[in-house]
Formats: sequence, structure tokens, C-alpha cells
Amino acid sequence: MHTNYTNKDIKKSRGFTLVEMLVVLAIIAILASVVLYSATKYINKGRDATIKGNLAILVTAGEVWYDKNGSTYAGFCGSNDVTKALNETPTATTDEKCNVNSAGTAWAVCAKEFENNIKAYCVDSKGNQKDINNSDCSSQITNCCFGAPNCIP
Repeated sequence: MHTNYTNKDIKKSRGFTLVEMLVVLAIIAILASVVLYSATKYINKGRDATIKGNLAILVTAGEVWYDKNGSTYAGFCGSNDVTKALNETPTATTDEKCNVNSAGTAWAVCAKEFENNIKAYCVDSKGNQKDINNSDCSSQITNCCFGAPNCIP
């Protein structure tokens, strides 16, 4: 049995048109951008959790330092605990600040967050752990209270 194909039959089975291919590519590009945006958002949340965890450890480390060093926080920012915690944060070195006041009675550490880059996370010698404005995270910081309620000054 022999089948004869006509030109009309061959033209019907040419494949996809250019417009159809462009539409498919556009849909794939849109879906890829949505996935990439979501992935970046969750990566940044993970980085912020790492920052908060590393800095929270310093509250206890600060108290141990205070007890072992004659009731003063002097030198705490240069200690191995602080250095290790700041080195393990995923921020650049310029985005992390640690300072002890001149009397050696208080300290604070802050680091810029990723998800909301106008915020920084701050911990201090009073046990305060909170988000602050990134502009308040300076090399002169000695507490995390900037007129905030529920904060131990």
C-alpha cells in the first residue's frame, strides 16, 4: 500500500511558528525570574538568621569576659569570641561594628542585614537584641536602645 502526500499535507506539519516559540521563551523567562527572586529572598533570610545567631552568642560571651577580666568589658571587641562571630557573619567587614564605651562598662555589636538592607541587627551588654536602623550601626555604638520601647538602657 502506497500513500501519496500532497503539498497541502506537508505544509500542515511544518512545526512551530516563530511567534509560538517566542511566546514559550517569554513564559520560561518569566517563570525563571520568579524562581530566582524567591530563591534570593530565602537565601537572604538565611543570611540574616546566621547574623542574628552569631551576634546573640556574644551576649553570653560578654558576660564571661566581664567576669574573667576584672569586671570590665575593655578589650572585648578584640576577643576571639567577637572576632570569630563577626568573621562567620556573611556581611562585609565594613558592615559590622563593635564598640566598648570608654569606661569599659558597656558594649554593643551590630551588623547590616541582607533582606532589609536599611536595617542592622544589634546586641549589647544589657542583653538587648533587636533590629536598628543601619545608620545607627556606627563604630561609636555602645547600646541598641535608640528611644525604643521594651529596651533596657
